[in-house]
Amino acid sequence: MSDHHLSAPQQGKRRAGAPSGRNPRVSLYLHAVTEEQAALLTDTENTSPLQEVKKKSGADTELDSSPSPVSGMRVVIIRGIPSQIEAAVRLINQTTRTKDTFLQQVQTFWLQWVEAAFPDLDSRAYFLPPVYFNRVPMTKKKTAGQDVLVLESAPGQAGQSNPPTVSPSTAAPLPCVQDSDVRDDSAMQRIFVCLQSMCEQNGEVLIGMTRLQFDQYLGEPCYSAAGAQLPGSHNLPPGLPQNWKRGDFDVLLIHRHYGVIVCEVKTFGDNIKTLSMPEEDISQQIGKKLKQAVQQLDKAEAMLSHLVSDIAPGLRITKTIAFPNLTARQLQQAVSDDTQLSQKLCQCLRETDPADIPGLCLCCDQLSDPKTPCDVSSHVLTELGHWWHRRVAGAGPDSHMTSDVYKSLVGR
Repeated sequence: MSDHHLSAPQQGKRRAGAPSGRNPRVSLYLHAVTEEQAALLTDTENTSPLQEVKKKSGADTELDSSPSPVSGMRVVIIRGIPSQIEAAVRLINQTTRTKDTFLQQVQTFWLQWVEAAFPDLDSRAYFLPPVYFNRVPMTKKKTAGQDVLVLESAPGQAGQSNPPTVSPSTAAPLPCVQDSDVRDDSAMQRIFVCLQSMCEQNGEVLIGMTRLQFDQYLGEPCYSAAGAQLPGSHNLPPGLPQNWKRGDFDVLLIHRHYGVIVCEVKTFGDNIKTLSMPEEDISQQIGKKLKQAVQQLDKAEAMLSHLVSDIAPGLRITKTIAFPNLTARQLQQAVSDDTQLSQKLCQCLRETDPADIPGLCLCCDQLSDPKTPCDVSSHVLTELGHWWHRRVAGAGPDSHMTSDVYKSLVGR
């Protein structure tokens, strides 16, 4: 049921008898059964029950030979259109005398996988991925006779890019590197490392993700049969514009006690001196970025509320904005210069006093030095802890966030 069970080669492999990949409706579904149920399905004294399931449902079915990540469980691989998959699951349930519904089994297996994958889920923080990966391309160069990977340096002017370089191994042109991409990587790395360090020091219990696309939610083919029965980005309610299916969460935290925290990251500010921008222009640009962040956060909140509506309607969703290259003073100046903007920010962040807005945002005042992003000092941790209390922990635990709800959200 979860594509985490499949290795990369398995995901790309077409087995004999599988439906043609040219049919866009054909899906892959992983159905969990116990070892005892697997024995019932593969009884070859007469005709294999799985062969009968295949014959009656029209779906291609086989027992996966790979070990399951969940102890005592096996996985049946089912391929077909959604109606064939559901028919196959019903027939398997009849054979194994399972009374759970299709959706119940999906969610049960997700929970079992979560417990196996995150054994300390209730006592520590996990970040996915556990280390930060830069997204910009790198080239191989010779230094002192050694092959090294070198990040293409960004130009001085915003929006420009380096000319294409050539890969020494393939002689193929490599993609240009936008300096905005380099800024994004630098900013995201500092936020990632600092949040990770703060969680370790404070003993926060959460799952943290970065750059999660909306359409990655239940977006894999193996989720399609189950996803059709769940709130998802593919079936938005009438009140949400359909183009909202496209978007992402810069930072998404699912906290054991405080609900969901979503952070929009804006990297403006690191090249202000290089561009020699006047103070008035700086404030206008900050205001523009803040307006964009409000729109993106409101969109993210609406999407999240929809996606978790069947698990925890009314779940607390805390929104915040990160400006890793600006101080709180610079932010305050931009907010105080625009009354309409300050009202929108108060509404978005659920704050009554515009003067408190900068303290709810994550600025460079609470982050490590960009020159040494991984050096998270005690001073930084203290400042970051103050911000965390103001924006997240100060409201206290969310009553919706029980242990079961937490596991269900992570599994989903």
